Amino acid sequence: MEVLVSILACLVLFGSYVAIRQLIALRRELHARKAEQKLALQMAQHDVLIGLPNRRKFQDVLVQLTDTIAPEKYRAVMMLDMDGFKTINDVYGHGFGDALLTGFSERLRETVGEEGVVARFGGDEFAIITPEIDEIGDAANLANRILQRIEDVFVLDSRQVTVGSGIGIAVFPDDGYSPAELLRRADIALYRAKTTGRSTYCFFELDMDATILHTTLLEQRLRNAIENRLIKVYYQPILDLGKQEIVGFEALARWSDQDFGQVSPAQFVPIAEDCGLIGKLTEQLLGEACTVAGTWPRNIGLNFNISPLQLRDVSFPLKIISVLSETGLQPERLTLEITETSLMQNADTALVILQQLSDAGVRIALDDFGTGHSSLTYLRDFPIDKVKIDKSFTMHMADSKECEAIVESILVLSQGLGVEAVAEGIEQQDVLQKLSDSGCPYGQGFLFGAAKPPEKIAELFQIIDQSEPERSRYSALL
Repeated sequence: MEVLVSILACLVLFGSYVAIRQLIALRRELHARKAEQKLALQMAQHDVLIGLPNRRKFQDVLVQLTDTIAPEKYRAVMMLDMDGFKTINDVYGHGFGDALLTGFSERLRETVGEEGVVARFGGDEFAIITPEIDEIGDAANLANRILQRIEDVFVLDSRQVTVGSGIGIAVFPDDGYSPAELLRRADIALYRAKTTGRSTYCFFELDMDATILHTTLLEQRLRNAIENRLIKVYYQPILDLGKQEIVGFEALARWSDQDFGQVSPAQFVPIAEDCGLIGKLTEQLLGEACTVAGTWPRNIGLNFNISPLQLRDVSFPLKIISVLSETGLQPERLTLEITETSLMQNADTALVILQQLSDAGVRIALDDFGTGHSSLTYLRDFPIDKVKIDKSFTMHMADSKECEAIVESILVLSQGLGVEAVAEGIEQQDVLQKLSDSGCPYGQGFLFGAAKPPEKIAELFQIIDQSEPERSRYSALL
């Protein structure tokens, strides 16, 4: 009997031990599941690369912070991104880009402080909730400090890079109560800040809503216009001023919308650049222009403007050569016009691209010459064949000794460097006379005619061929 009791006691103890082990295992499993759930929630609410809150978490925190804000206090929502990040990422690689994003976010957190919130929405897009502020001017002060900190040189992998940023600001409660509305308005303000072309901040204003609506509608129409080839190419003559003969035409984009009317390239080209349509638009218009130019006399050239963004695209020379091959236009008849600004933005890549184009026979013109900051450097370092004297100097030659002196200096410089000079904006006979007296070889402007559609150019060549020998070669344009 005693043996049986002992056996039963052992079984009870063993059962308790097993039960305890099972309880311990179950508890561990519950802890593991909670940890996994916590990690999953953390990952769902935070950026994987940097660990900052993401958009979802940012909106939740914004609700909490605005619900508990003290009376007569404000909080500002800021949207910002990094200027030129895509180019840096493409040139130096994604590892370098990730390190730059990490360094960028650390500077934001340091400047904003622990009482504010910094979030990453993806790519190079960041958002900030400021600490409580007493007046709206405090948000401007913080934005200035952020911009100054961002512009300090980043040293990564023995490389030095400098970036800028725009900041859009919406203020709670003045600019809205809901997170979605505050973010939308801060994003609108960021768009306005970016249009200035430099690192700056901008507060939301009510009239921006109307501007954004207009731009959004225009973008939709632009997409349709490109898809249906509604943007046309017109051609403005370029003359040899000495011989009074047409030597080429500049291709100019013209778009007439049924509701917006005539839309200036100054309006729709930046939109095409912002929404990634500029490449398609350029290839479309260049193909059309090269096809038309192929019908002209072989001594007549074609000038075509390209976007600064295309001097970041290493495949751009191949695209140009492909268009020339498809249309049959000789490379030496094509001149691509670029601006000094486009060279400033990414000089190393631009040099490679322009050298490849030059090696293929395409000519390069520096447009708006004299208005930039490093013109002589570009003439020395880049394969520039022509300079186009900006019309702001040409148009005032007759009434401004300073403008006349600038034009004459550019002419002397270009002659010494063996670079052709083209004066833009010739509208008056006395200006033409001064340019001729100064030895300017080429010119264009309304004095010789406005840009015309291709069928008018075809008629023009017929008129010139039939004109009397003593008649001015360009008089048919007037």
